[in-house]
Amino acid sequence: MTSAGVPPIEQRLVPGTSRSLSEVTILVNPPPVASPVIDARVVALLRKARGRGVTTFDVAGARFPDRAERLIAAAFPERDTAIATVVGRSVESLAQMRTAEGEPWTSANLEEALSRSLEVSRQRLAPVPIGVVEWDPSGTGEADAIPIPTSGVPDDSPKEDELLWSVRLSPRVPGFPEEPVRPTVYSGELSLLQQELVGLFEGKVRPPEARLLARDPFSSGRLDGSRFLAEIGPGAPGAPPVEVRRLHEEFDPVVRLAFLTSERRRTLAQAALQFALHWPWVVSVVVPLPEAERLEEVLGFGGRPPLALEDFLRLASLK
Repeated sequence: MTSAGVPPIEQRLVPGTSRSLSEVTILVNPPPVASPVIDARVVALLRKARGRGVTTFDVAGARFPDRAERLIAAAFPERDTAIATVVGRSVESLAQMRTAEGEPWTSANLEEALSRSLEVSRQRLAPVPIGVVEWDPSGTGEADAIPIPTSGVPDDSPKEDELLWSVRLSPRVPGFPEEPVRPTVYSGELSLLQQELVGLFEGKVRPPEARLLARDPFSSGRLDGSRFLAEIGPGAPGAPPVEVRRLHEEFDPVVRLAFLTSERRRTLAQAALQFALHWPWVVSVVVPLPEAERLEEVLGFGGRPPLALEDFLRLASLK
């Protein structure tokens, strides 16, 4: 599939703000060790994604966010006011930063540590701005009781650099914090195989302007095929063979979604994106950076027939 005749990725406005996010956010998740060949490939793919309308890039889900930030900066060395990056912060990450700098950690340092850590990310990303700070309150003890320390961040940036806050929802006990942070943006897993957040956001307790940054739409690779290839591919030397029972547990739920791809109307990855973006409270869907041969497939979901009411009724019957 080529991009010819396929609509570009659209934007969705975050209510109460001047910030729009692209419907698809690309997760930049490079390996820990720099490789000129791999890095050049990532930079080229990021630029292609931008050409298709993607303006939001995520490092909050990256294993090595500092490397990811540098690659985003390399891909976009000139100022582009439409582009924004999602970065992640938590009490644990801020404590690690203070410890690495040889300074003592206490909760009283929280706002100062946050401000300093964001400045470090800004320097690595420049000229690409930070658009969203995703705060993860999960953990134990002290971390559960500390809200987002927004007062530690200066509010004098240009309007196009408006900073949004996203609260990470727990996959174990999804629910809205008692005191939502303004603007009301949340992030959490949403996919054809993990629909718990539909009930939460479609329920009566949802704040009217609440929006979701939907993560893991491909269910850890089960809906775009990457998990299957990893399971059946050659394993590490001496590794035991894959158990058939485990394969059934992993992929039988995926097989039941075959009706979404009948007559080759769309791939399962495209159906997964259509499902997530069907909900008006989803502001963007975070997908891993596709390989070059799959970029057009993933970003071309808008050119395929949309999911019909019958599809949603059948999905509801599978629960």
